[in-house]
This record gives sequence, C-alpha cells and structure tokens, in this order.
Amino acid sequence: MADFLLRDIDERVAERVKELARQKGWPLNDVLLHLIKQALGLVEPEPPPVPGDIARLSGAWNDEEARAFEAAMAALSGLPDDAPAYVGEERRLGPDRRKFPRD
Repeated sequence: MADFLLRDIDERVAERVKELARQKGWPLNDVLLHLIKQALGLVEPEPPPVPGDIARLSGAWNDEEARAFEAAMAALSGLPDDAPAYVGEERRLGPDRRKFPRD
C-alpha cells in the first residue's frame, strides 16, 4: 500500500475531519481514507438520516459527558417534588435562600 503525506490542510477541513473521527469513534487515518474513497466513488455514500429516527442517538457517552449527566442528575435529585414551580426562581430567593423576600 502507498503512503501519502498531506500538508497545508485548511484549519476548517482539519477540524471537520477531527469532528467526524469523534462522531464515528474512528482513528483519523480511517476517516481520511474513507473520505478519499468516498470522493473517488469507491464506496457508497452514507444514506441520509431518516427524519425522526432516534437510532443515530444510540451509543455511549464519553467520560466528560457521563460526568456532566451524573452531576445534573445529582442536582435534580435534591429538588422538591413540585420543582417546576421553582425553576428559574433562584435569583429571587432571599438572603437565607429558603423563602422568597417580602415585597
């Protein structure tokens, strides 16, 4: 197999390739090979997503996403049962943060 060295890659192109690698969970080399083959018509293009199809959302979270989700769930677990009534009201809480100040 031949090896190629690419130079002077536009920053937008480089970022998009990295983004595709993250999305697919592929090494950069595999993404680049796939894109070249696709551009040359050597592989079938990926079918467009079906509107409303949630299958594309399946998969696993990375460590940072998992930690953020766990932190959000922990924060929500401390809310009272009628929490929707309190959403966005924290700025109006009094100094003792337990009740609303009198107007």
